[in-house]
Amino acid sequence: MVYVDAHCHLYEFNEHEIKSFLKNTLVAAVSDDLESSMITIRLSKKYKNIIPCIGIHPWEISNASLNDVLELEKVIIKYGIKCLGEVGLDRKFVPETIDRQRMFFNEFLRMAREYNLSMNIHSVNTWREVYELLVKNDVEKAVFHWYTGPLDLIDEIVNAGYYISINPAYRIQEKHRMVVEYVDLDYIVTESDGPYEYKGLKLNPLMIDETLKYIAHVKDLNLNLVKRIVRRNFEKVFST
Repeated sequence: MVYVDAHCHLYEFNEHEIKSFLKNTLVAAVSDDLESSMITIRLSKKYKNIIPCIGIHPWEISNASLNDVLELEKVIIKYGIKCLGEVGLDRKFVPETIDRQRMFFNEFLRMAREYNLSMNIHSVNTWREVYELLVKNDVEKAVFHWYTGPLDLIDEIVNAGYYISINPAYRIQEKHRMVVEYVDLDYIVTESDGPYEYKGLKLNPLMIDETLKYIAHVKDLNLNLVKRIVRRNFEKVFST
């Protein structure tokens, strides 16, 4: 595989699009709830280039029950799932459910610890809280998706062995460009977060090529070297 996408809602794309993405990209496919988690698993059984991540997105917590979490735990055991995502906390877009989010996230942290799972993390305006919870719960492998948090927290994140994913939104998001400059390449993975649309930018895995070129430009490194290191990082965080 030439490219890696560490965070993509692949189940939201149609079959033709999925096939085109998977020709040369290894995808960590995230889910938003119990139903989409099952779709993601079915896709991973059909296509070899998919690493399924299951969970309940913070934005969907109000529509979910703790019984859904228990069902997801059964799914982890049944199918040997190795990644939870998209999971985490969000005080920016859904602050009204933050206490309920914490309740669910604590369950996912427990699962990650008990089953040695990677975590595909959403942490908007909860960067430090999420980081401290990961460390407190002895979570070994995690990627902070589309990181736009404090630059000084990045040092602690990478020192704990966690990774930062870089999104094509660097094109229009200055804070994300600052993250690209700051974080060491040894802790960078690429992502699309497709099919999310951000300020007119329709995100998808085909944008990772340009994202890698931008990273190589910022780091003043050979593009092929950057590709190899990013692929290595991806394999570390999503290794089974």
